[in-house]
Amino acid sequence: MKALLDFIPLLAFFIVAKMQGIVAGTGALLIATLLVALVHLLTQKGKLNKQQLVTVVLTVLFCGLTLLLKDDMFVKAKSSVINSVFALALLISIAMGKPLLKLAMKNVFDLTQSGWNKLTLAWALYFVLMAGLQSYFAFYTTDATWLKFKLYGWIPFMLVFMVGQFVVLRKSLNPQLTETHGANTNTANTTNSAADNPHNSHIADSSNTDNLK
Repeated sequence: MKALLDFIPLLAFFIVAKMQGIVAGTGALLIATLLVALVHLLTQKGKLNKQQLVTVVLTVLFCGLTLLLKDDMFVKAKSSVINSVFALALLISIAMGKPLLKLAMKNVFDLTQSGWNKLTLAWALYFVLMAGLQSYFAFYTTDATWLKFKLYGWIPFMLVFMVGQFVVLRKSLNPQLTETHGANTNTANTTNSAADNPHNSHIADSSNTDNLK
C-alpha cells in the first residue's frame, strides 16, 4: 500500500509534465509529495521514517528551486541526488560497522556480519547505478525519453536486482519465518479438515482437552 502511495507523486508529475511542461509538472510533484507525506504522518503516528524524510526534504528543495528559477535542471537532478544520498548512507553504515540493511531486514535474513556488509554494499551499488541512469536520461536524452524512464523505465532494473537478490539469499531466509509459515499452514489444514469431517473436529477438541489436563 505504501509503495502505491509513494508512486502517486511520480504519476502526477508525469501526467502534468506531458500536458503542460516539466516546470508545471514539478509543481504537481511538489504538491503530491506533500500530500503523501501528510498521509504517512497520519498513518505512522506523526512520524516519517528516514527514507521518507530525506525524500520529502530533497523534493521540496529541488522542486522549490525549479519553480523559483523556472529551470528544470534542478528537478532533473533530484532523483540522482536522492539515490546518491541513499548510497552514501549505506556505505557510511558499512564503514561504521552497522550496516543499515541489517537493521532493516534482520528479521528476514539470517546472515553473518560479512553477509550483511555485502548485502548493504550491493544495495549501495544499486543506488549508484540508478543515480547514473537518472543523470544520463535527464541530461543526455530528450525530455520525452527522460519522462518515460522516470515513470517506468527503471522498473526492469529494479526487478532484475530484486530477483537476483532472492536467488542469492533464498537459502539464508530466517528459519523462524519458515517455521511460522509451516505452523500457519498446518493450522489451516487442521481447521479445514475439522470442518470437512465432524469426527476429526471431535478428535481435535479431545486433543485440546487432554492438553489442558
